[in-house]
Amino acid sequence: MKKKIVICCGIILFGIIAFFIYTRTLGAPVVGTITGPEWEYLTIGEKQYEITHEPFVSGIDKGSFIGIATNGETKFRIYSITGNDEYVYCQWEWEGEIYKRIQ
Repeated sequence: MKKKIVICCGIILFGIIAFFIYTRTLGAPVVGTITGPEWEYLTIGEKQYEITHEPFVSGIDKGSFIGIATNGETKFRIYSITGNDEYVYCQWEWEGEIYKRIQ
């Protein structure tokens, strides 16, 4: 009886983890596009962002997950910046950049 409970709990836990990973990767909503020869511009709805290298904002400040942006072949995960709605953090693979709103 205890084995069945442990196995059921393991299956449920695996399902929850798989769902969480899916919603952050393949199943995440596409909310924006990346453009430019070196991915300088990000468009999310009506808002436009440009890559910035300002030292007071970094990837450590990333907040909640917003969605996915794509340039046609690469998917980028977009995160808000905690305490600042003027910037977003865009991450692909292990790299990422900060984008500042220009419109």
